[in-house]
Amino acid sequence: MTGEPRCEISGDLLRITLARPDKANAMRGRDMAVVLEALEAVAAGRTARAVLIEGEGRNFCAGADLVSANPPGGDRPPIGTMVRSLNTVAHRVIQTLWDLPVPTVAAVQGRAAAFGLNLALATDFVVAAESATFGYPFAQRGFTADSGATYLLPRLIGVARAKQMLIRGTVVTAPRALEWGLIGEVVPDGELTEAAARLAVELAAGPTFVHGLTKAMISDHLTSDLPRALAAEARTVELSLRGDDFKEGIRAFLGRRPPRFTGH
Repeated sequence: MTGEPRCEISGDLLRITLARPDKANAMRGRDMAVVLEALEAVAAGRTARAVLIEGEGRNFCAGADLVSANPPGGDRPPIGTMVRSLNTVAHRVIQTLWDLPVPTVAAVQGRAAAFGLNLALATDFVVAAESATFGYPFAQRGFTADSGATYLLPRLIGVARAKQMLIRGTVVTAPRALEWGLIGEVVPDGELTEAAARLAVELAAGPTFVHGLTKAMISDHLTSDLPRALAAEARTVELSLRGDDFKEGIRAFLGRRPPRFTGH
């Protein structure tokens, strides 16, 4: 289908490219379904050990394509349609990406807005071009945020700043986003593709089983207390010590050589 995301496996890396540059990579339902299918294959352990999400052209992703979903002059959808459609595709994409047991990277240039911004924030590492911008136009369009915005944003930048973005519609530049903790790295525009790919390849070559366990604990402990976090860490250390990557890490350390991790 024209403009559908490209999902390509290169070695241990799944590279997802949003491919509607003429629409700022705004995503239709079928585009989200393609991404979801690729992510679910990774979650099942069938394809890759890391994921890189990027956008073709000048922008990362301007959000969901509301015009395609609600054409002018079309019939008003029945009550409950939006709830069903969000839970069927868009929210499943965010949840699957958030829970993915391998490292994930987003390479952001131009606009990252609404669903597109949440898609980036649900990854583990956001690398942004200096000219990138981040924003939520929900309130300015007369509706509330979805796809994880009210969960992800306060945890990353705090309640006051989240309200600036979600209620006032404040658009944040890449340097400010880095300062606020919204993203992890800013690079010159011309270096974005290489920098994000380099990080993704590095992560794919790492102890991805351990990375997955660490990700799960970080997510769980956002709403936990210290005693439960410590107990979970003890259990997880026990589990990771039984993996092949731990044995390889020790062999590499003793042999004074770089480890060759397999994710097992």
